[in-house]
Amino acid sequence: MRSRNIWLTMLTAVVGIVMLLGLTACGSDQESIDPREVLSRSSARMKEIKGFHFVYEVHKPSSATVGQGLEIARITGDVNSEGHMKAEVDVTFAGTPFKLGFVAIGATHYLQDPLSGKWESSPADESPVGSLSLSAGTIRILDQIKDPVYEGKEEKGGTQTYHISGRAAAEDVDAIAGSVSTEEDFPTDLFIGIEDHYVYEVDIAGPATLSEDPGISRSIELSNLDTFVDIKAPQ
Repeated sequence: MRSRNIWLTMLTAVVGIVMLLGLTACGSDQESIDPREVLSRSSARMKEIKGFHFVYEVHKPSSATVGQGLEIARITGDVNSEGHMKAEVDVTFAGTPFKLGFVAIGATHYLQDPLSGKWESSPADESPVGSLSLSAGTIRILDQIKDPVYEGKEEKGGTQTYHISGRAAAEDVDAIAGSVSTEEDFPTDLFIGIEDHYVYEVDIAGPATLSEDPGISRSIELSNLDTFVDIKAPQ
C-alpha cells in the first residue's frame, strides 16, 4: 500500500510539472509575438512580391435583402507586381447572378460582355467593379491597422500563420472594397505566414455603405504567392 501511495504521489507531481511547463510555454509564446513586428515584416515582404492568385468574396447574411442594382459577390483571379489584374467576377443584378470577364491594366478596366463575349474598356473610376487594388490595399492595411492584437497561430491553405486582429480605417478598406461611404473603422483579421511573412487571408467585417446589411463581411484569400502572371489588355 505504501509503495502504491508513493507511485501516486510521484505521478501527481509529474503531471503537475508537465502542466506547468505547458502553461509556461504558451504564455511565453503569447508574450514573445509582437503584432507590430509581424505586420512590419509582412508589409516589407508583400511590397517585393511578384504576384499572387486571390479569391475576394462578399459574405452576406441570409437575412440580407436582395439588392436591386449590380452587386459583386466574388472575384477570382490573379494580380502581378505591375498592378495588373485578370479575373472572373461573379455579380448579381436585381438578384440574378451572372459572370463577367475582367482585366485591369493601369487606369483602364476591360469588361467582357457575358452574352456576346466582346470586351469593352472604360476608365477605372467609371468601372462597375470599382477602383480595386488588392495588392496595394492589403499593404496599406498592414502598415496602418489600429490596435493590433496577436490572437494565436492558425493554419491557412496548409500554412501555419500568425492571426493578428485589429481595426482598419474606412479609407484603407476603400481600395479593397471598391466603394466605401462610411467613416467607421472595420474590425479586421489578418493571417500572416510564420516562415515566409506573406499574407494568406484578410477578413474585414462590417458594411461599406449605408445600404449594406450590418452583418456583411469581406474576405480575401491569397495563394500562389510570389508568382508572376503576365497580364495583357484583351484584344
